[in-house]
Amino acid sequence: MREAELNRQRVVFTPQEAARLPQDRPYAAYICHYDWAEGEHATLMHCHERLAEVLLILKGSGRYTVDLRRYEVAAGDVVLCSGGALHDEFPQADQPYQTLCVAIGNLALADLPPYSLLSPDRCPLFHQPEQFADLKELFCLMDRYAAEREPGFQELCQHLMLASLELVRRMAAGRKEDLVTREDSTFGRVARYIDRHYAEDLSIEQLARQFYLSPYHLSHIFRQKTGYSLKQYVLRRRIGEAQMRLVNAQDSVQTISEAVGFADASYFSRIFSKYVGLTPTEYRKFRIGP
Repeated sequence: MREAELNRQRVVFTPQEAARLPQDRPYAAYICHYDWAEGEHATLMHCHERLAEVLLILKGSGRYTVDLRRYEVAAGDVVLCSGGALHDEFPQADQPYQTLCVAIGNLALADLPPYSLLSPDRCPLFHQPEQFADLKELFCLMDRYAAEREPGFQELCQHLMLASLELVRRMAAGRKEDLVTREDSTFGRVARYIDRHYAEDLSIEQLARQFYLSPYHLSHIFRQKTGYSLKQYVLRRRIGEAQMRLVNAQDSVQTISEAVGFADASYFSRIFSKYVGLTPTEYRKFRIGP
């Protein structure tokens, strides 16, 4: 993979093109090949309501959060994120970290909720499964075809995506006893509330009153569970959503800043730069090109 091909989101089917596809068949939405050694601009806390993602850890290690649960990940691991699953990524800072990810739309697998790769009560992390090498090969081919954009590339990517889905199915079927419980603690209830209302004016005092807690206790819970203050947690959610919109929508920076809860676009740009290392405009160019 050439260096110039890294750190880009390769669109296979745009949302407009996807709307014209049969709604009962999955499609490859995009593929991302990111290298944090080239530019440490991790994607913060976000979710995709109607897209599922299959993530391969190619190099390095770190921590991945899916549906409020933290998992230690390393090279050779696979993470499955179903549609609507809130996820966050924390690469280990002192080593190269590289990932390869494919997003799939219109996913409707038997006996699973819409847009789901796994049942919600199953662990989304697979440690060095035997299917990893084959998935990597298929994803790299998709990345190459999506970058070259020769006539017929979408059909090629579709076939490769379907082959990948079959490998994921076999990977999931081959592992038993991996049930996880839903985070229904006070932290879970507050975090899910924040996920629904992150664009609103949230304060520690307001949330504490709403959930019948002291501000100190609520702050302690969030610091213990996430390593962040509640204010930092809300900001990560807002910035993560802004990153998704900058890459997947054509809205202006002003429109996006307002949509994620920032009334002042200049302040939004400063906070975005602090967390991501680039301005919103620079980030958009970095991910999808000029």
